[in-house]
Amino acid sequence: MKTKKHKVLPTIGVSTLGCPKNLVDTENIIGILHAAGYPITADHDKADLSLVNTCTFIEGSTNESKEVLSELSNKEQKLIITGCMAQRFKGNLFDEFSQAQAVVGTGNIKDILDVVKKVTVNLNAGKDSKIVRVDEIPMAVANSSTPRLNTQIGPSAYLKIAEGCDHRCAFCIIPYLRGDMKSRTIEDIVTEAKTLVKNGVKEIVLVSQDSTAYGTDIYKRRALADLLRAVADKSGAKWIRLMYAYPTEMDEEILDVINKKLNIVKYIDIPLQHASTKILKFMRRPPTVRDTVELIRKKLPGGTIRTTFIVGFPGETEEDFNELYDFIKESCFDRVGVFTYSKEKGTPANDFENQVPEEVKIERRDKIMKLQQKISLEKNQAFIGQEIEMLVEHLEHTVRARHGMPQPVRAVGRSFRDAPEIDGQLYIDLKANEAVPLPGEFIKVKVTSCDEYDLFCKL
Repeated sequence: MKTKKHKVLPTIGVSTLGCPKNLVDTENIIGILHAAGYPITADHDKADLSLVNTCTFIEGSTNESKEVLSELSNKEQKLIITGCMAQRFKGNLFDEFSQAQAVVGTGNIKDILDVVKKVTVNLNAGKDSKIVRVDEIPMAVANSSTPRLNTQIGPSAYLKIAEGCDHRCAFCIIPYLRGDMKSRTIEDIVTEAKTLVKNGVKEIVLVSQDSTAYGTDIYKRRALADLLRAVADKSGAKWIRLMYAYPTEMDEEILDVINKKLNIVKYIDIPLQHASTKILKFMRRPPTVRDTVELIRKKLPGGTIRTTFIVGFPGETEEDFNELYDFIKESCFDRVGVFTYSKEKGTPANDFENQVPEEVKIERRDKIMKLQQKISLEKNQAFIGQEIEMLVEHLEHTVRARHGMPQPVRAVGRSFRDAPEIDGQLYIDLKANEAVPLPGEFIKVKVTSCDEYDLFCKL
């Protein structure tokens, strides 16, 4: 009797770079491949074929993506390049990376299985494979029926509510890489949220390029408040966190929902970018940043505000920078990120006059970060002696084991004030014979000390 031959599928090594939105895309990609039987690994040395989901938001992220691709290419690892760099540079990537076999754009996740199959056939036949799957205008959006594997270590997961952006900020290349706003339906988002919770997720983080514009395409109105109500009421998530709000779209209805729903954390992530009316106009951003902050503080007392700013934008004078510095000093934001302006080809600001020298950008960034460290420390010190709720993310263990098992010595987690991976953390040193909290558990802790970023607590 003849033995039936089994087809062995290649192991796919996967890396993802960039923002949480890109991470969700990667989780959809590996979900599709895993569902088709392909083994997945994060160790490229054990892979037959490497897939890198790239970022090209600013020069630094482009360079990081190129470094990863170059390293793999130099190891003669066959590559599939996906994500924003694929969308931006398309087939030109074949010239730069000799081992590249395919480029797959941001709107072509649905094609990934077909691409991997064709690359595999070509490589088995000893052929170099040059496949381009990049829609000129990315339109496709993954939904709740798209396979997905959650790769995050910990109890949180990102949920993408929309793709693309209708704004055209002078410094931003994202609309050219992701297209215009494409919202998912409320029903579809709730379905995925329920699935995530069923699979053990405790915190759902809603993300998109412009979350507060959600629904303007399919519902012809901003429908974020309705979406928040639905996810809060139907998902079963203990925490729901909203990221990427736009200043002029953060209205009273959204803030009222966040304030009233107990499982929506009182945390607003809203990139303001600058405080100078002149620079905001140059950026093609709304000048109403002060009004927005005032509204948030009024409607969400005790809430946390996280924001980002860009220093060194073309035309930014010392006077403009000082206005920004004073605004941050007066506003006392809970969380602040500062970026130096990065010239990006294809954006209007790339051709603006009065470009600011790099050393001046760095000096201005460092000055704001020093200010924010002081503000952050003072805010953290105010929590000393207070009891707060902590979501346990993971445990740290001793090197030496007792009874053959590593012993947990510290629990690490976050409060409602901290978004995954970008904000501070809470630490608890565990005493011998003390009850050990489990990852995914919500516990009450007492803050005993702090530094500029983190809180140190006890059970």
